[in-house]
Amino acid sequence: MAPTEHAFNGYSGGSPPAASSPEELGAAPASDKIEEAWQRCRQLLLCLPPMQGSIKHERAWGIEESLEQFQCLMRQHELQSTLGQSHVAVKKLRGQFCRLHAEDVAKAAEKAEPSTASESLLEVRQATQRLRLALKLQSITARHSEEKTQAMEEEIKKSNAEMISLREAIEDVINEGGPPLAGPYGTGRAEVGSNRKLFYCSDCRVGGHGQRFCRYLLKRPNWRIYPSEKWFEDRNGQVSHCPLGKKAVDFTDETYFSRIAMHIKGRIWLEDKRKLYEFVPDLMPYTFVIQNRQWVGEVPSTPPADAPPWPWFLKETDRNWGTSVVCCASAEECLQKAKDDATYVVQKHIPDPLLYYNGEKCHIKFYNLLVGMDDGVTWRLYTYKDGYLSISPKPWSPTDLSKECQVTIIRTKRINDWPYWEKVYPKCQAGVAEVVKRAAEQGKLEGRNKIQFEIISADYIVTASEDVYLLEFNTGPVLKDPEDSPDVHDAGMVDGALHIVEPWEGGSPCLWDLALECKGVQPKPEEWLGKIIYLHDLACRNSKSE
Repeated sequence: MAPTEHAFNGYSGGSPPAASSPEELGAAPASDKIEEAWQRCRQLLLCLPPMQGSIKHERAWGIEESLEQFQCLMRQHELQSTLGQSHVAVKKLRGQFCRLHAEDVAKAAEKAEPSTASESLLEVRQATQRLRLALKLQSITARHSEEKTQAMEEEIKKSNAEMISLREAIEDVINEGGPPLAGPYGTGRAEVGSNRKLFYCSDCRVGGHGQRFCRYLLKRPNWRIYPSEKWFEDRNGQVSHCPLGKKAVDFTDETYFSRIAMHIKGRIWLEDKRKLYEFVPDLMPYTFVIQNRQWVGEVPSTPPADAPPWPWFLKETDRNWGTSVVCCASAEECLQKAKDDATYVVQKHIPDPLLYYNGEKCHIKFYNLLVGMDDGVTWRLYTYKDGYLSISPKPWSPTDLSKECQVTIIRTKRINDWPYWEKVYPKCQAGVAEVVKRAAEQGKLEGRNKIQFEIISADYIVTASEDVYLLEFNTGPVLKDPEDSPDVHDAGMVDGALHIVEPWEGGSPCLWDLALECKGVQPKPEEWLGKIIYLHDLACRNSKSE
């Protein structure tokens, strides 16, 4: 964003208010005028905005964004440089006043009578101290102004280098230095291309972890940004972006243009709780379904009158992170709280849950890397040997239906020092492997003609007997970067996952553990996809010509 007038406290780069010169106060100002001159300079400094450049270079993903940022940095440099010169000029003027005053006092002391010599000496000492202070402040201000100017020039250099890099990327990709654009399935696999020295990523603003993965790939010495541009806008005003010129790149969050796809085709079977229960009911708590405020299929039985109280959970099937979880005292209450035109799963709390040290409820955030190979058939599952515990803030009780007691959402701590982790990790791993195996064999996970991957978290809850229950999957789970969370972050997890998907000589798989390789169903050719892309481009061209 460009600097505004408000950003510089009303200063727009013009000349600052004029200060009185020594000549205006008298060629040789008297001692009683130095305080007036000092105060005038002080008031003038208060009128000047501070020297602070608030805009720093940030990575740009498009040509317009990069140009706009460069213009903002240049404008900031112009304004702040003028401000710095004004600050230095006022401090210099104040130093001149102090110097003249010190000279006047010294001359007066030379002519002083012996009876007033001590007073004259004190005035000389005070004038000298004031002069030293003024000269020191002048030096500090000049140095500060120079440092700020140099810092802003460094930001401009970064922006200029970025624009050069974007231009070089465009020229390289136009001259077939990027990967070829892979067509729909059945037209051949996505290829890297031959004799390539550089690889390209674009942020097409689809959301999720696309930009994060780009940032990690750009840490590699041979990866560069390829700019994105507006692709089309739908009737609702939703704008879609694509790599500039609709060129293919090695990685982007707009799957059609990417050699590496960051979304698993068929992921709905993992993230939708009802669909998940359809093919792995043996791995999850017993589950009932409510749709349009009606039970679908089996109805929960009415508990005996003397049955102890036990929580039930009402969850919307397509929402994650605990945002739609409602805790109820019975299955009937779940039905009453359900909304029209919504689908829910209903689950009774597992018996005898394993509690944390002080009796708090907890569950495991178990991380998985699912990779579909470019043959469209082979699937690989990796599980991460570290994870997180989500711990409730208060001790658990079956009669306390508050979210603070029953719903654990936020990642609380690393799991590697939890004494049960070594025993339950292989059980969680086996459970996810079984989910992936069944989904692949039943054709729920669909292959592509390019490698596809996704980091997915699974929520597990453990019983006191160390059995594990799968609660749900979260596609696009919360991930932390070192820049935002220096103490606890997921940089190793992300770097390792990207190395598995796109290996390079400086990488390692980190703590990712190969848990499964299996074969799925051969996908059918996607002739319709190519037609949709063609018609889309044709409509865009016709719109421009009109």
